[in-house]
Amino acid sequence: MDPVTHTAASGRLRVSLLKSPTHFGHYTSRVNRPYNEDKYSAGVLELNGVPVFNFNIFDGHGGDECSTFLQDHLAQEIEDVNTLVENQSERDQLIQKYWKNIGGYWKRWYRHRADNFVRMSNGRGEVALQKIDAGDDLGARLPLGFLSCDYKFFETDSKSGSTCTSVYLRTLWADERPFKPVFEDYYFNRRTISKLTIAHVGDTKAILVDKHGEAHALTQEHHPSNPNEASRLRKYAANFFMTDSFGEERFIALANTRAFGDIDFKQMGVTAEPDVINVVIGDYDTVHSRLTKQEIEEYTVGGIGGDESFLVLCSDGVSNEITDQETADIIMNTFNMRGHSTATPQGCAEEVVKFIEYIGGDDNATCLVVRLNGWGKWAVKDRTGELRQQRMEDSFRRGDDR
Repeated sequence: MDPVTHTAASGRLRVSLLKSPTHFGHYTSRVNRPYNEDKYSAGVLELNGVPVFNFNIFDGHGGDECSTFLQDHLAQEIEDVNTLVENQSERDQLIQKYWKNIGGYWKRWYRHRADNFVRMSNGRGEVALQKIDAGDDLGARLPLGFLSCDYKFFETDSKSGSTCTSVYLRTLWADERPFKPVFEDYYFNRRTISKLTIAHVGDTKAILVDKHGEAHALTQEHHPSNPNEASRLRKYAANFFMTDSFGEERFIALANTRAFGDIDFKQMGVTAEPDVINVVIGDYDTVHSRLTKQEIEEYTVGGIGGDESFLVLCSDGVSNEITDQETADIIMNTFNMRGHSTATPQGCAEEVVKFIEYIGGDDNATCLVVRLNGWGKWAVKDRTGELRQQRMEDSFRRGDDR
């Protein structure tokens, strides 16, 4: 796993994505908690000889051991699971270890492993996208890498857990242009088409903002109230659903039904199997020239087909406090007020978290902003300005009351 590498006549220049504020913003705060269990990472993976940009956010619970382990090891695990992807017996052995050493949910999973492996590999949009992209194995690699990393964490003897939203960006097509590295074949440049793949466990979140500035949630929370999760778990552990004192449904003592770690709950069905989501992003003109109208409607968010503005990854300390559109509007409004030269994704990510701090969030808050092709080209329109102003006034009045 490497940072971005630019090639020049004199050699190779390695640039850390965490130190590239014009293209990737990241900010985290413990807010009102005594410590911060949120973690994140970014880098460029080498998958089957192809560079793939990778961004991750982790929200730990019961301690930060699991989120820190994922920060340090998940990306490398995704690079290293070639034998699991290629070898059926290796896959069987991994699930057999879950069955033998954890049991419960995993005993049934192992009996139906052939169907389960197929199900895991067919992420949302994966089958359809194979018509225009048969070049990667992320559909199999990500679920297997997640489960392998999850099982390795058990060897640390920690009982903590973590959610995870992990993003992979791979260029599908780019115009041939001279003068590299001035013009790179990356997802944020003109005349490129890329595949955006998200592997998701828990209730961290991915939000894609289109060319018009409208926010689209790409992930769904793995909570007991999620119908898919309720259906999955009631087959194995129907008696473990309950309601807490706030009227929110929980699975045993957990808000999340999927997570890394949480060894005490793994036999009941708490799993690190990710939902895998696939969409096409890129330059509007290039997408419309190379894809059919049906493909654009099927593969792109909102059927718009390109010039997506940016991608946001955030922990539930953000998403539980403000809406997806508010998050997007804070970022766009920051850019609109400061201007192109000073309003970087880094500064915009900071403003989102500072807003959470101001209105009195009660959980760790982390925001990552990934610049896409349409960065800064949205219309000047603040859809949630009045709502955010009301939140700030309410927070101010609560402060006066204290």
